[in-house]
Amino acid sequence: MWNSVIVAFVLTAALADVRWRKIPRLLTLTAFAAGLIVHWARGDFWSAAGTALLGFAVGLSFFSLGAIGGGDVKLITALGAMLGFGFWTFAMEITILAAAAMAVVQIIRRKIVVQTFRNVVAILKGWLTSGFRAHPVINVQNEAMVRSPFAVAVAVGTLCALFR
Repeated sequence: MWNSVIVAFVLTAALADVRWRKIPRLLTLTAFAAGLIVHWARGDFWSAAGTALLGFAVGLSFFSLGAIGGGDVKLITALGAMLGFGFWTFAMEITILAAAAMAVVQIIRRKIVVQTFRNVVAILKGWLTSGFRAHPVINVQNEAMVRSPFAVAVAVGTLCALFR
């Protein structure tokens, strides 16, 4: 039953991200609370809480680099609370691969391979000169940049983790 709730959550988040480019805060907060409550009832609250904290730290790091949005941070934090450490880490590994695959497809489809390499070099130069900060132009907040709905990759990773 709990897996069904998790599947409904990630699919709803993915749909919202595709359709509106936003993940509703109420959705992620509800999922976060539900995850902690379920894990508390199961006796592994601290694992879920620690994983949620880890998810928040990882998400906040990527957010500060301009790689993901705030809804994505809340999404992976809520998943930490829902999945616990073992399932969450596996889900995030697959999520990263899925997000990379989605990006490669978009880059090739839009024929912007060379520009993408230039952007990567610009980001790396920025990190070397100014430290690990979001690039002022090449980041997820810039509407002109090619962006993928990260919640779709998260859904793929979560489904693979639950049904492996």
